[in-house]
Amino acid sequence: MSGNSIVQNLQANRGWLLVLGIAYVILGWVAIGYPMAATIAIEMLLGYLLLVGGVIAVVGSFFSGNWKNMILILLSGILYIFVGFFLVTNMKEGIITLTLLLAAFLLVEGIFKIIHSFQLKGAQNWVWILISGLASVILAVMIWVEFPQSSAFVIGLLVGIYFLINGFSLIMFSFALKDAK
Repeated sequence: MSGNSIVQNLQANRGWLLVLGIAYVILGWVAIGYPMAATIAIEMLLGYLLLVGGVIAVVGSFFSGNWKNMILILLSGILYIFVGFFLVTNMKEGIITLTLLLAAFLLVEGIFKIIHSFQLKGAQNWVWILISGLASVILAVMIWVEFPQSSAFVIGLLVGIYFLINGFSLIMFSFALKDAK
C-alpha cells in the first residue's frame, strides 16, 4: 500500500482517531492519578481474561473436528488457564512478570511505530507518530532501569503515561489529517 493511499484511508477515518485519542488521554489521567490501583486492575483483568479464554478454548477444543486440532486447542486453553490462575492467585509475582512483559511490549511497539512513522513521512505532522514511538522506547528503558523495585507502581504509572502520550499523538495526528490536502 502506498504512502498516499494510507494517508487517504486515515483521512477518511480521522474522527475515530480523534475519539480514540481522547479515550486514551482520559484513561492515561486516571492511571497516573491511581498508579497502584491501575497496576492491580491491569494484572487482575489480564488474569481473569486468560481464565475465561482458557475455559472457552478447552470447551471449544472438543468441537474442533479432529483430534490433532483438539489437542492443540486443548493445550492452548490449559496454558491460558494456568497463566490466568497464576496471575489471579500470585499478585506480586504476576505484577513482576507483567512488568517485564510491559517493557518488552513497549520496546517492540515503539520500534514498530518508529518504522510506521517513516512510512507516513509524506503526511503532514507525521512526526507525532515518531514521537509516540520514541516515547514507547524510552518508557521501556525506564522500566528496565527501575526493575524490580518499583514494579507495583511503575506499570500503572507508565501505562498511564503511555496512554496519555499515545492519546495526544493520535489527537494531533487526526487534526493534521483534517488540514492535509
